[in-house]
Amino acid sequence: MIIPLLLVTTLRIILGTILFFSGIAKLANFSAFVAAVVSYQMLPTAIVKPVSYLLVSAEITLGIALCIGYFSRGAGTLSSLLFLIFAVALANVLLQKLPISDCGCANFLFRFLDFLGLSVSTTPNWKMVFVDSVLAVGSLGIACSPRQGYGLESLIRQVRHYKV
Repeated sequence: MIIPLLLVTTLRIILGTILFFSGIAKLANFSAFVAAVVSYQMLPTAIVKPVSYLLVSAEITLGIALCIGYFSRGAGTLSSLLFLIFAVALANVLLQKLPISDCGCANFLFRFLDFLGLSVSTTPNWKMVFVDSVLAVGSLGIACSPRQGYGLESLIRQVRHYKV
């Protein structure tokens, strides 16, 4: 029983870290991120900036929720949806053959993989669609897991159990 709890906890923290640092990286260079969203040509110009704020806010909030283990099922569900949106957007770019050289998604994960010697391109490609799809499945796994691992939710549950 401890191993599945550790696996869920580890997966939750990895996904949360990816989302959190992705959001922070986009926030740090928000104008470049907005320009990247425009280049995807999927949204009317009038709503690009609000949607960009929403995406960055969602990444940071969901990242924190997953890392601390609070609202894990909901955060897992919403994270899965977010990763699927990213995968669809990238697939759209590739299918339409849009001339995008930077996906706007360079983040902590990319830098970490570069550090390990695994160079990752920020030019949209099918590998990125696959990775986003795998991250979506992992997030959905967290949402569907009967136990959410170690985190704030389990701590609150234990405190409530001992009070009764």
